[in-house]
Amino acid sequence: MDDQAPRSPEDVRKFFAAWLDSANAGDWEAFARLMHPEIVLREPMGPAAHGHAAALRRAKEQYEPFPDGRAEMVGEPFVAVDEPALAYQWRFTGTHLHRIDPPGFAPTGRVVSVPGTSVLRFRDQQVADVRLFFDTTDVARQVLAAPAQGSALERVIPVVQRLRARARRRAPA
Repeated sequence: MDDQAPRSPEDVRKFFAAWLDSANAGDWEAFARLMHPEIVLREPMGPAAHGHAAALRRAKEQYEPFPDGRAEMVGEPFVAVDEPALAYQWRFTGTHLHRIDPPGFAPTGRVVSVPGTSVLRFRDQQVADVRLFFDTTDVARQVLAAPAQGSALERVIPVVQRLRARARRRAPA
């Protein structure tokens, strides 16, 4: 089994051009060719997607609410020295024009811009594991699903949480 990830600067750039360009263009067939059949995609806004079809569906779901959405690499990627893996920082920017499912957030028409980091592990020269890291509270604020930082509504949330926690502690088991 050849678990190699791209290593040379030229191969790494070529891989990320294919990875990001295919997703940004909605060329899901090209994107799918880069994924291992047993890929696992993990991201903070939902359960892990196991397998080719589920991971591809999740990737599409991330772009569909933002028809003009684009992920751009920020800086240079990182190449692991002891395993077939790459990591990169990115920024996704797009206009929120369609419903986000799950959880069902209505379109806002707002431009959303989210920084994040992805770690990709390879098997058989294809992406076998993807872990996306980004601030879900930032996303929620930008799509109007969470109160603005420092707002009166944000200050009310801890009060409500404390009341719910107190009620739960007092409830019989």
